[in-house]
Amino acid sequence: MAQLKQTKVNANLGEVNIKTLAGGRLGIKATILMKPNNIEHAQTGLAIDGSKSMQDIFGFEDNCLVGSIFGGDPKPNLVQPVARKIVAYLANFDSDGGTETIYFACDKLGKKIERIGDISEEDAASTDFSGPQKWGSGTCIVPAMQHFLNMYENSPWLLGLIITDGLIDDLEEAKALSQMICEDMRDGKRGFTKFVIIGLGNDFSETHSKARLALEELDDLDEDPIYGVAGQDLWDHKIAKDMTSLNQIFAEVVTENTIIARSAQVTDSFGKPVVPEGDQNYSDGLPALLRFTMPANSTSFTITLPNGAKVEQDITGYED
Repeated sequence: MAQLKQTKVNANLGEVNIKTLAGGRLGIKATILMKPNNIEHAQTGLAIDGSKSMQDIFGFEDNCLVGSIFGGDPKPNLVQPVARKIVAYLANFDSDGGTETIYFACDKLGKKIERIGDISEEDAASTDFSGPQKWGSGTCIVPAMQHFLNMYENSPWLLGLIITDGLIDDLEEAKALSQMICEDMRDGKRGFTKFVIIGLGNDFSETHSKARLALEELDDLDEDPIYGVAGQDLWDHKIAKDMTSLNQIFAEVVTENTIIARSAQVTDSFGKPVVPEGDQNYSDGLPALLRFTMPANSTSFTITLPNGAKVEQDITGYED
């Protein structure tokens, strides 16, 4: 599915995805923006890309030291203030008050992790994010996934945030592991698990770049004929330059079972009711995760609540 640019998404919505279906109708998957406050035993993790391609935004470059010796300005570490802010934000939702934080894609093949620590909101502001000890020569995300899965094997709720700047080298392995996780969630062997991957940097600036398409492939894994597991949506992806709020990290941390209003009307741009998928019936309750279809020539949809409040969403300009 094509994800509508975050800058175009109504502030009350977390995410809007659009797909052209057989026969020309539009399939819509949209979420109401919610933050998971007061979830018992919730755990959070942050994995920061430690591959060599990240050195530039960490402030490492060949002439950085030379520049400082001869009076030039050293290159700033752009990662540190962002990482501190994200850790402090995630720690607010973590039951033990700390976010498990690591570098991944470290060492020769980019298959190692380096642990930074379980960082609290208070400690985030003074934590040193200057990069790993051993920069990696590849970008493998499976070790980061596995670290969080092993550490929080029995957690009923886990959110892992992964920040990367380029093409994923172990995409097929990540898809296979994702399938296993989804099967475990479906079978009740693992609690709710969500991975959000954020693309940072120029490799994600083009809509159809290989790096960006890889993130979209993970995001759409629930619909994959080989790796998809019915009812399980493990991945969400974001492009850093399109994000307008850290709240958007939680854009897909919702389910059809979360009801946020006793009823609602959802209509297309012609004022006609959309067609909900499955057994959803918006007159009986508005879920936080909506799936519906509407005519191909619809340019928007509107959610109308019982008190008359409306959430209008334009869907023009998406690329399927």
